[in-house]
Amino acid sequence: MKLLQDLFDKEILKYTLLPLGISLVFWGILFFLFGDDLLDFLASYSENLPFGSKISDIINSAGWLILVLFYYLLSISTLGVFSSFFIDKIVLRINEKHFHYQVRKISFKDTLYGIWVSIKSFLIYILLSIFTFWMLFIPVVNIFYQLFMWSILNKKPLVFDSSYLFFDPKEVERKLGIKAWIVVFLTSVVYFVPVVSWFGYTIQLIFMTHLVLKTYKS
Repeated sequence: MKLLQDLFDKEILKYTLLPLGISLVFWGILFFLFGDDLLDFLASYSENLPFGSKISDIINSAGWLILVLFYYLLSISTLGVFSSFFIDKIVLRINEKHFHYQVRKISFKDTLYGIWVSIKSFLIYILLSIFTFWMLFIPVVNIFYQLFMWSILNKKPLVFDSSYLFFDPKEVERKLGIKAWIVVFLTSVVYFVPVVSWFGYTIQLIFMTHLVLKTYKS
């Protein structure tokens, strides 16, 4: 119940909508300018992958649907990157409402490192996607594949964002261990739900922040 209350908190909602708007506009401009080039690249590149000819036929026959799919995937995939600029507001609000931890001294270098963690995870996600995106076209397998990919994308940024204001994120990651992976993997299901997916990173951040702060409180 606390998790739902946090999601609809006005302060948290405001700092969820800001990065969402930035992400949608950013990728909207890129797809408007380079959408056709992206389709040509995907059709050409897919010829060299497993099931290449079938994937290429799908891309060529349903081009705009493929663009919508990739626009959706990329816009939600950069929520963590753009949220990095507003993350303190969300985590501090959760702490203020439920936990009341003392905030440690944070430098601008810490903030920049947090942004780098998100960018690095996004680059790894993109690199893996380039070589494995054909798995999106395999029924059932594509569900678990995408959950795994979103976990790769968001696990480290979520652990960092939820903890660095209070603790050493590396220590937190070691202490949580497999719990962090399980929480991120399971909560990634929200990205399959239309509209709700736009709030996916905040939903995951709320879950992770509660997990981190409860772990240390106990």
